[in-house]
Amino acid sequence: MKSRALLAGLAAAGLVVTLSGCTLANAITPPVSAQLYPTAADGKASNASIPLPSWVPDDATMIRIKSNTETGDTIMQFTAAAQTIGAPCDASIAGNLPPMQDTWWHQVLPPAEQIVCQDGWHIFISGTSEWNAWKP
Repeated sequence: MKSRALLAGLAAAGLVVTLSGCTLANAITPPVSAQLYPTAADGKASNASIPLPSWVPDDATMIRIKSNTETGDTIMQFTAAAQTIGAPCDASIAGNLPPMQDTWWHQVLPPAEQIVCQDGWHIFISGTSEWNAWKP
């Protein structure tokens, strides 16, 4: 009985050592920030906690953005009038998938030909005014 307790204790200690430092901290509190900006001006302000990319239209509203502060992986959604944003994605990055999820993020992506790229971001529009973007 004592040997089982000793083995369990050693296994637990090994697990703690394995999950120490940043790995343990990231497992408990992932390095992810989220923000909701009412307007593009709010997200482009110098004090914005997660700055918006310059290509986000000035008329964008209800901007949701979530970003991994260590890797830069980001997802974003906003409402703006339909317009042209981005260009066809380079074949080398066309298949990149969103790096994270959230309750507001689309569970199913549109076909690849409906996704465009701009400054490392993948972008698509849902309906006539809901824009979605991610940066791996």
